[in-house]
Amino acid sequence: MHGLRVYAALLRASLRGQWRYRLSVAFDGLGYFVIFWSEFTALWILFAHFGGLAGWTVAEVMVCYGLAHLGYSLSELLARGFDFLAPLVRSGAYDRLLLRPVSTVVQLLGYEFALHRFGRLAQALAVLVWGLNRLDTPVTAVGAVLLVLATLGGGALFSGLYVLQGCVGMKTLQNIEVFNILTNGGPEVAQVPMSIYPRPFQWVYTWLVPLAGVCYYPVLTCLGRADGALRWAGWYGPLGGFVFLGLSLLIFHRVEQSYVSTGS
Repeated sequence: MHGLRVYAALLRASLRGQWRYRLSVAFDGLGYFVIFWSEFTALWILFAHFGGLAGWTVAEVMVCYGLAHLGYSLSELLARGFDFLAPLVRSGAYDRLLLRPVSTVVQLLGYEFALHRFGRLAQALAVLVWGLNRLDTPVTAVGAVLLVLATLGGGALFSGLYVLQGCVGMKTLQNIEVFNILTNGGPEVAQVPMSIYPRPFQWVYTWLVPLAGVCYYPVLTCLGRADGALRWAGWYGPLGGFVFLGLSLLIFHRVEQSYVSTGS
């Protein structure tokens, strides 16, 4: 509870500071919204021209797109602070986080809470709602609950990736760009049906990085395209995101125990 109170205080301080520059926040958020909307428009024009992809309609692909980017937007909003671990350690500023009487995880979660990132979240939510409204068969209330669980699972999964990226940065003192394939590139992979990819690619994003579990399988279940085990995979898949986040935090604590100060 102490950690939650500190986290809430950090968010309030961050929001008050950013709200003093409302016009800047508004323009940055609008820029985020427009940039990612233009990327989606290009994808939508492509699918609208060809009529679908591997048996998936444009509306169904829109649901995949919205769910994938919505989960990532949550992680970018809440867990982006771990992306700054390398410069914090390199400059010696991480020592100050260790001296404070609260978990470093809580401090990092509240380190980079940028209001303008709501622009991307709003864009992803708009695409998801638009896709759901264009479906031939309306989504049931149970399906809507599943989409909420998948969004939270996706946020947890991408947050875990940011935590792992921070662990590597703590050891190497620099951000390794290969992680951008998983963080920034993850939504690009999940925004289309996973079935179009080769089998080895599907295996990686199902068992090593359970991106299919938090996006593809829930969409299959929600749209009624899954039978048998696949239908249950849609419900259990989002749990993989939380398990991945938990394992990432365990790794972070082990890495933090071996932290060596710069002496600053």
